[in-house]
Amino acid sequence: MRSLSTQTTHRLSPFVATVVTKREGNVRNVRVLVLEVFAINSTHFSVEVLTLDFTFTYNGLIGEEMAINRCNKGLELSAKLIGFESVSKSVNVFYDEINQHVFVVTNRCADGVVVKAMDEMIAQFRLEDRGDVLSIKFSPVCDVLALQRTPNTVEFINFTNGQPNSHYFQTSKTKNCKVLGFIWTNTYEMVFITDNGIEFYQILSEKHSVKCLKTFTLSVEWFVYEPQTSVLLVANGTYANVIQAFQFRVKLLLNAFTPSTVYKLSKFEVEWNSKQKTPKTGLYERDVAIANIYGKSRLLVLKHQPILKEQSGAHVVIYTFVKDSVPQKTDILLVHLTGRFAINIVDDLVIVHHQTSQTSLVFDINLQSNEIMANVKIHYPIVSNCTIKEFKLDDQIDCELCKNSTVHSTNWVIFQPNIIIDARLGCLWFLQINLKYIIEFIPNIPLLVDFLMFRRNSKSCLLKVIKDSIIGNEENQRNPLGNLSLVFNKVNAAYKESLILETTTNQNHVNDSNKLKMKTIVDQTDVFSDVFTVFDEQNTPLDQSLIVSILFEYIYSLSIHQIPIQYFVYEFLIRHLVRSQQFYQMHQFLQYHVFTDSKPLACLLLSLEPHYKYAVQLALDMLKRLTTANEEIIEVLLSQYQLSRALRFIQSHGNIDSISARKFLEIAYNSNDVKLFYSVYKFFELRNLRIRGSPAFASG
Repeated sequence: MRSLSTQTTHRLSPFVATVVTKREGNVRNVRVLVLEVFAINSTHFSVEVLTLDFTFTYNGLIGEEMAINRCNKGLELSAKLIGFESVSKSVNVFYDEINQHVFVVTNRCADGVVVKAMDEMIAQFRLEDRGDVLSIKFSPVCDVLALQRTPNTVEFINFTNGQPNSHYFQTSKTKNCKVLGFIWTNTYEMVFITDNGIEFYQILSEKHSVKCLKTFTLSVEWFVYEPQTSVLLVANGTYANVIQAFQFRVKLLLNAFTPSTVYKLSKFEVEWNSKQKTPKTGLYERDVAIANIYGKSRLLVLKHQPILKEQSGAHVVIYTFVKDSVPQKTDILLVHLTGRFAINIVDDLVIVHHQTSQTSLVFDINLQSNEIMANVKIHYPIVSNCTIKEFKLDDQIDCELCKNSTVHSTNWVIFQPNIIIDARLGCLWFLQINLKYIIEFIPNIPLLVDFLMFRRNSKSCLLKVIKDSIIGNEENQRNPLGNLSLVFNKVNAAYKESLILETTTNQNHVNDSNKLKMKTIVDQTDVFSDVFTVFDEQNTPLDQSLIVSILFEYIYSLSIHQIPIQYFVYEFLIRHLVRSQQFYQMHQFLQYHVFTDSKPLACLLLSLEPHYKYAVQLALDMLKRLTTANEEIIEVLLSQYQLSRALRFIQSHGNIDSISARKFLEIAYNSNDVKLFYSVYKFFELRNLRIRGSPAFASG
């Protein structure tokens, strides 16, 4: 819990200096240095430098900026927000990261406490003024309130029907220590983090008491907590870079009052250069974040460095937690900027906000890294210079600043994973990724497809990218097959994985959908209805031969991933083969079993007889290979007046003695072929003679 009204530094007016680095004709390369000065206290200041390079023409017109184009609106704040009374002398605001509750405390609780969550009011009550509130949090089921007013004591208040009814207190077990914070780890369990260790308690609300379950003694500088995996990290050491991890594990199948178990995990050390010439004397809480990214707990450490020959500015080091092992340094995110930063996690993307330039950098650690050094993957941003879409609050709010607020405000406070709070405006938002703008700034199509498949709710954007890659490349007279082959293989590999998981789920009756590596799956129906429909548009610029090649590439990709191909895909390809009169290629596909045999496909081939005279024979061959379509083969032969072939087929595959002579004789008569009728008639006379000893036909 952190009070939003607390300010640790004061930002002074920035200084701007320009240096001409190169003169060539009427062109000037200019380096702009933006120096931001922050007052830490009355005697200490910190200076942060942002370097920007521009190209100017001599006549004053601005040329092309050397930095990457700005991706406007690539990020956005959620339409729904939590509105609350803004911070003032009498109003303090607190945010509970576990329950995502906003507490508005007026006059130290005496004039009321308002607790809000998204779309609902949690509680509204008053408490006696017993001093300044340092931290305040509800239990997960909102029946017990924990409140800290003094450095070493936490007050507990039971609630009934949304109102307080009883109080009890718990003081830290260690004398003269300071409670840095407290966390609800379960419905009736809490951990105190003190400067001398951690204390694990069980809250016995009915007995109005607190029971100590476990204590660990160690010095603590700061702490962070990841609620999804219940991992607590506490920092100690000379530079606060020695990290001790704890995990709280709930005992399953037991009642709610059975205490969880706290495990002391492996200790590890964050790399720290004590000789670096910066005003920082150690690792601070504001420069770290713990989050669950791609299903694993990870610690993100922001390291500040100047931009020099040997150093490339700030970067983010990621440590990944491994079961029963020491967390490993796995990734480095290169920012190439200096100044003040903040980190959010949005849909498994690491968003690094840069306050000075009011832009954000987007990283995806699951994409192929740019470099690997000592088993550590080096990542550049997938999108640079990304801005947050401007927002407007309700016009009824009587505040000009509210109506037209700027992005990346200095009043913003960032919480994990994707919470942004503006204490001055009184608003809490969830940061969101705006994929329809982001995709315009990732030109590498296979890389973009990977990026989108890792995102939730990205199917429409993914299908648009595939469709545009077909049309755009053709309009630019580029062959799209190379990219499409890679794209189809990526899409179908994830599709196959989902089919396997679906089969396993049906067999075990357990939902394992969260085990899917990709979050967005594109199946055959999606591709057919949203991508291949462009082939049937009247004004399509695509050549028919290219259409056939693209369809065949998709079918081939499905085949190598052993995915059963649905009939409508084959039908679509055959229709375009006929439209482009590529009958020979269609014949080859059928002859060499590119198409999977099926009765519907055989019927489609029969319908092509007016266009291709060999289509009937291809259909008959397919029906014969199925071995379950003898009746259909006989009907096809009869429709073609090939009665002799039909009779020979029945003799070798069926009971010739049981068939009706009338049906065959009627078809032979309707053929107006005397010789055919005579041969059929004599065939059945011989059968009658063999069965009944007489060539005569039975009456009726």
